[in-house]
Order: sequence, then C-alpha cells, then structure tokens
Amino acid sequence: MNKEKVKIMTHLAIYEKNIGQEDFAVNNFFKSNYVSYQNFKTRLSVAIALCIFFGIDLIQKVTKDLNKITEFDFIGIGIKYLIILAVVLTVYTIISTMIYRKRYKSAEIRIGKYKKLLGKLDQFK
Repeated sequence: MNKEKVKIMTHLAIYEKNIGQEDFAVNNFFKSNYVSYQNFKTRLSVAIALCIFFGIDLIQKVTKDLNKITEFDFIGIGIKYLIILAVVLTVYTIISTMIYRKRYKSAEIRIGKYKKLLGKLDQFK
C-alpha cells in the first residue's frame, strides 16, 4: 500500500464520518430549494413562538382587569401583534437566508474537495 493512498483514504473516511453526511444531504437540494425550505422552517418556528408569546401576553392583559374586558381594544392589540410578527419574520428571513446560503456554499466547497480527493485516489489504481 502506498502511504499517500492511505492518507487520502483516511481524509475521505474522516470527512464522510464527520461532516460528509450533512453535506451530502444539503447537496441533494438545489441551492434555492434548500434555502427556501430552511427559511420555511425558520418562519414556522418563529411564528409559533410569537403566537405563544402573544397568547400569553393577551391572557395576562385580559386577566389583569377582568372588569374592563368589554372596553378592551382587541383590534388595536391584534394589529400591533401583526406588525410585530411581520417585522420579526422579515428580520429572521433575511438572517436565515444569509446563513443557509453560506452553509450551502461551504458544503459545495467541501464536496468539491472530497471529489478532488476521490480523483486522486482513482489515479492510484
């Protein structure tokens, strides 16, 4: 066995065991599909978290003064919550788009290096 061949095989095995599985899963998608799917998951998670927060806040406001529940401005609070939801979702979408584009690009680079090592390994045969 050639020492260089063993080195390459070791690098390939380490990559496949550590990051390779994640990179191959990312690489199964087109870039736009991967970013869109990850953004959808982010938006869904943020929306659920905010709805829980808004629900708790609304229950707290209503139970604070039950005598004035008929005077409560539910429409105003609803509009305020919707504006907050839109702003937070927009911010999280922008941030997650940047993060997942970077992750996809990093995975592409690592897979390119992996393929280059595979090519070197084929030269030994």
